[in-house]
Amino acid sequence: MSVVFQVEWHKRVSSTNDVCQQYATKGADEGIVVAAEFQEQGRGQRGNAWESQEGQNLTFSVLLRPNFLPVAEQFYLSKAISLAVSDWLVAYVTNKPVKIKWPNDIYIGDSKVCGILIENSFSSQYLESTVVGVGINLNQLSFPDDLPNPTSLLLETGSRVDPRNALAEMVSCIDGRYQQLTEGYRENIDNDYFNAIYRKNQLCKYYSNGEEFYATIIGIQPTGELVLRTAEGAIRTFAFKEVTFII
Repeated sequence: MSVVFQVEWHKRVSSTNDVCQQYATKGADEGIVVAAEFQEQGRGQRGNAWESQEGQNLTFSVLLRPNFLPVAEQFYLSKAISLAVSDWLVAYVTNKPVKIKWPNDIYIGDSKVCGILIENSFSSQYLESTVVGVGINLNQLSFPDDLPNPTSLLLETGSRVDPRNALAEMVSCIDGRYQQLTEGYRENIDNDYFNAIYRKNQLCKYYSNGEEFYATIIGIQPTGELVLRTAEGAIRTFAFKEVTFII
């Protein structure tokens, strides 16, 4: 069953995830979408800040209540949302591959265009609420020097995209992938996610625990861990933050 999404736009907020979390705490139904022209304290994965020029990009959060999903299977939400963003992007980007850099950054070629932050709440074996935060670079042309490899849709295509139009289209894509999840099409999500993985089946350089090594991505475990086969043939498994892609 399709979610009824309700979009609200703000000029400035601390972070859209914070506002969505407040709705979740108050017991609001799923489908609230909070978007902002500027986040004063935007957050990315692993405690990083999300840098975004005011009014140039799309930063928003969605409240979901996936109480059908066991906590042990929460990585399916990460898969579904990253696929939804990638579904939207491929309609605009035709000259380079759009890929998901594990676990859920979205890349155009070798540059990051979108970050996703998913915050789950639960008190039983099933999820109670999920706040999905998405930051996607639409029209920004310059970035801070300390960002390693950023890009934007404008830089890649030469065309500006209106953030409000983009949000309407993005919400539709999220709805489609979330429906797949609620209706039990896990195998479709698994296959689409792995097929979209950045560097899949390529021998590339990685860094972990003080060591650089070459390896190939050969799988993603159901709980989200990355499975690599090293150039020497060893199989190694990494959780979030345990391995770095060298680009």
